[in-house]
Amino acid sequence: MRPERFDRFILLVDGAQKCINKIKGTIASAPEVKGVHVFWLYKLLVHPEGLTATELAAESMIDRSLVSREINELCRGGYITVGEGSGGKRKNYNARIRLTDKGKALASRIREGAIALQERVDTGISEEELAVFYRVFEALCANLHKITAEPKVATE
Repeated sequence: MRPERFDRFILLVDGAQKCINKIKGTIASAPEVKGVHVFWLYKLLVHPEGLTATELAAESMIDRSLVSREINELCRGGYITVGEGSGGKRKNYNARIRLTDKGKALASRIREGAIALQERVDTGISEEELAVFYRVFEALCANLHKITAEPKVATE
């Protein structure tokens, strides 16, 4: 019989998520930028051609309606611009979202902070161990996504 690991798994993942949320809040160093915006700004920096709300939602694995609502805050803050989508509509999930110069500067600081953080988090862990960790963690996450996509989440 396999040992029960539910509590350990949940505590580790939840604990890591809490730490990540705290770090995202401090890494942006801009009061109007929320933790949820940090990943989007980073992704837009590595995609200078821009991304759509649909693509940002897929990349961050969250609902695109949340992306659409939150994008307005980044526009008001002057960090991004939203082009026209299909049919000439600005508020379209297919409109390209791009960083402004102000957004690029902040996203660059986020990237630098993320790289420094990654180096600190990886301390004492070999490249081989990291490769195994990510391979296993990605498999666990894929399994969780499959389970949650089922009509009724199986608990048996």
